[in-house]
Amino acid sequence: MSLFLSRNIIKTLIILLFFLASFLLTGCWDRREVNDTALVLGAAIDKEKGKNIKLTIQVLIPNAVSGQQQGGAAGGRAQTLVRSAIGENMADAASKLQLKFPRRIFWGHCKTYIIGEKLARKGGIHEQIDYLLRHPEPRERAHLFVSYGEAANLLSLQPPIESYEGEVLRKLSEMKIGMDVTVKDFEQMLTGDAGAALLPLIKKLPPFSGEKQEETIAYIVGTAIFKNDKMVGQIDAKITRGLLWLRNEIEGTAITINPKKGQTISLDPIRQTTKLIPTIKNKKWGIIVKITSEGTIIQNGSNLDVMSPQITKRVEKDVEKDIQKRINQSLKQVKKGMNVDAFGFADAFHRKYPKSWAKVKDHWDTILPDVDVKIDIKTRVRRPGLSTTPAGLKEKEVEKK
Repeated sequence: MSLFLSRNIIKTLIILLFFLASFLLTGCWDRREVNDTALVLGAAIDKEKGKNIKLTIQVLIPNAVSGQQQGGAAGGRAQTLVRSAIGENMADAASKLQLKFPRRIFWGHCKTYIIGEKLARKGGIHEQIDYLLRHPEPRERAHLFVSYGEAANLLSLQPPIESYEGEVLRKLSEMKIGMDVTVKDFEQMLTGDAGAALLPLIKKLPPFSGEKQEETIAYIVGTAIFKNDKMVGQIDAKITRGLLWLRNEIEGTAITINPKKGQTISLDPIRQTTKLIPTIKNKKWGIIVKITSEGTIIQNGSNLDVMSPQITKRVEKDVEKDIQKRINQSLKQVKKGMNVDAFGFADAFHRKYPKSWAKVKDHWDTILPDVDVKIDIKTRVRRPGLSTTPAGLKEKEVEKK
């Protein structure tokens, strides 16, 4: 009998415990209905008169999207809405923008932020980035860009393939065509040892014949170079590749060499690594850049037999020369021309020589120009492709040595 009572008591206590625990399960106190939300898809920040900025956002139009999904008459109707407001900073401009929308602005879906060239060259971007990092809604992994001219103009473009410009830029970044920098990456660059930062530079692509001026996209044309939060220069896409080799960030970029005048061979890198080895000898600072690369020949526009070991060696040497040329150009324009450490040299010295670094970190700008950079490149052609001889040539026309 006592055993029966004890079991009933235990069951009663368990039921009571579950009942009491239900009071601790609160609802989503900060939930937000989709029908009450204005989803930001992209944002642009431009310099205005005085210390003001202009914040422009691109917002999704729900009715246009739902009409297309249901097969309604929304075809040809714009899917996004662009609005701007001027304020003393991002927070002030955002609060003024809210007055122009009947729905609460939500930043959680924004994956693209574009900085206008005028604001970038004036400096003070970190003040606006602080809003994106401090506010709970914006994503730290959103992509950051600098535009030629006013950034707000790019949000009004109507891409032929994607739904809106922000999606175009996001996909271009993730393809690693140029620099791929997030909001968090940019903040870490500015607070790093070198105090230098890089952002992809974008420009409006001229529309094709017969298309409207808005029916185009913005594409990556190079890299904006920052020093202490201020844009001090820019480099084109070709020089950017040399920079990416030094930073160990090169991906999926074909290399084309000219073994003979008017002839080309293109390789697709399949594996590459870059190591920076700092040295300090007799008070002279130096960096050894060790690069290893492996690639596949994807096009042979020459009369060379790339199956031949002798020809393969020639191709490897030409590839090494091409990579070294790109790196030297980036060093000349950025290190010598701008006196900016955009390569990670400061971090390498800090890790290996912390005591020596502590003595020069406050005047690294005076040390950087004299840092001797030596480049050691080893390239291997692992696969010559599917064809044996160059297409369209007879066996006797092919050079094997």
